[in-house]
Amino acid sequence: MSHFLKSRVLLILCIFLGLGSLVAAGYLFAQGEYVVYEDGQPIGTASGHYQTVAQVLTAVGVQLRPEDVVWPSLTQSPAPHIQINRAKAVTVRTKTGTQTYFTQQPNIAAFLAEIDLIPTATDPLFADGIKASPESWAARPLPRTLEIGRFVTITITDGRQRQTLRTAVPTVGAALQEANIVLQSIDTVTPARNTPLEPGLLIEIRRAFEVTLQVDGRTMTTRTTHPRAQDVLAENGVTLVGLDYARPGPERNLQPNDVIHVIRVTEDFRVQDEPIPFQTVYQANDQLEIDTQAIVSAGMPGIKRQRVRIRYENGMPVSETIDAEWVAREPVNEVVGYGANIVPRTLNTPDGLIEYWRVVRMRVTSYTAASSGKPLAAPDYGITASGLTAQRGVVAVDRSIVPWKTWVYVPGYGFGYAGDTGGGVHGRWIDLGYEEETFIPWSGYVDVYYLTPIPPPEDINFLLPVELP
Repeated sequence: MSHFLKSRVLLILCIFLGLGSLVAAGYLFAQGEYVVYEDGQPIGTASGHYQTVAQVLTAVGVQLRPEDVVWPSLTQSPAPHIQINRAKAVTVRTKTGTQTYFTQQPNIAAFLAEIDLIPTATDPLFADGIKASPESWAARPLPRTLEIGRFVTITITDGRQRQTLRTAVPTVGAALQEANIVLQSIDTVTPARNTPLEPGLLIEIRRAFEVTLQVDGRTMTTRTTHPRAQDVLAENGVTLVGLDYARPGPERNLQPNDVIHVIRVTEDFRVQDEPIPFQTVYQANDQLEIDTQAIVSAGMPGIKRQRVRIRYENGMPVSETIDAEWVAREPVNEVVGYGANIVPRTLNTPDGLIEYWRVVRMRVTSYTAASSGKPLAAPDYGITASGLTAQRGVVAVDRSIVPWKTWVYVPGYGFGYAGDTGGGVHGRWIDLGYEEETFIPWSGYVDVYYLTPIPPPEDINFLLPVELP
């Protein structure tokens, strides 16, 4: 290759390399670091080659509303700092409804002019719940809520849901429509839909639900809004008469799919008699010998008559109660005459001829001073109730059975003086006294002869108990 040609090739190569360096330098110059601010606060950064602000905001993930203001504008080349001024949301309530606007306006007056809404002189304006006069609109910062007209705050309950609504509509029905509440034809609203709204009004919605009625052998399903069973029954033409009742009762609100049972109650009566036992009255009879009896006049039971109320539920008896009772016939007492005639008699015994005036069958036991329960060192050890020493010939008795301090005769024992009592000696029981060295144990039953002389009548028990201890 000639020197000239080599020079030309070298020149072309230098030109080519120079142009490439210039292009690369231009590419590196287009790279940038961008910070995005929203209402003065940084919200994101982006690095790279972007031709417009819109591309930077897309890279940062920013979404804009048409009312938002961006500097530089979206179509311009990006600057290191990109500013976004967000439009402010303002909810406007009027008689015709509620609408939310987005604006850059700084005050109420400018905002109203922007949305072309000029309140009349009769419509008050409330900014965030505070009344604002027209003279203050230009100075009042833009609120979150503007109310134009006369608004009331009401509460709507729909089952377990509860919402508070501030509205300018005139009636309950319009308020429900404004709240987007859809009602079925059977649903009920309290108060009625044409009721004018007042501040603090509570609107209650009752949604219809399904219940089952079981009445008079029939089963039916219905829908209702009533919370009480008796209202559902009345709604379906079911009448509770007299003592009839329903379950569940009025103390519980109905729930969906509840079953209402109607219980028909009837009552009937029957009369029943119960005997009234007669009493036995004893009369002394001096024609009868002691310890004998005879019926003077027979007794007759009385009659207690009762009226019994029988309760039936759905035809089945469930309870009986005594409704009334009275004495239909008084009982007649039995009169028994007991012997008051005492006839002394005699008896030959191993101990000689005795004269007695009464003989009584008794339980018999025996005791000594040591078995009486008193300690040997006691001052009254061995001393009986009459003051005599416990020994053979002193017997313990029940004073109501054997006259006190009289003599008796016990076959196999001999003569005994009723001069002692015992803690366990009651009724027809005699306890025979002994000395320690002559003690003989007794048990069983024995005839006891009461010896003359006969005590005064007031000391004699003419009616001894029949039972033996």
